[in-house]
Amino acid sequence: MKILKRIGLVLLVLLVISQAFRPDKNKSGDTTNSIDKTYPVPHDVQVILAKACNDCHSNLTRYPWYGEVQPVAWWLGDHIKDGKRHLNFDEFSNYRIGKQYKSWMIVLMK
Repeated sequence: MKILKRIGLVLLVLLVISQAFRPDKNKSGDTTNSIDKTYPVPHDVQVILAKACNDCHSNLTRYPWYGEVQPVAWWLGDHIKDGKRHLNFDEFSNYRIGKQYKSWMIVLMK
């Protein structure tokens, strides 16, 4: 029983220490090359994108409360980086036309 208490204490200490190491937040909000600057996006589509997609596919993420707790914050940070790597609506007009078409077709297929 004593060994379980020690393991628990070590895990608790590691959890507390890990709170000091936080990933960078996705909060630049730069919309200079946003999709709606190049293409007309209907308002209802903009609402859907804002609610369902923009947190992982734009330059501005609204983080949930648990996004402040490690190791969840690390996982969210990696998830957002991966999402932006595949498709970033705030950098959409910088993409080649072929990538714009392919990215938009993938979105419409889902």
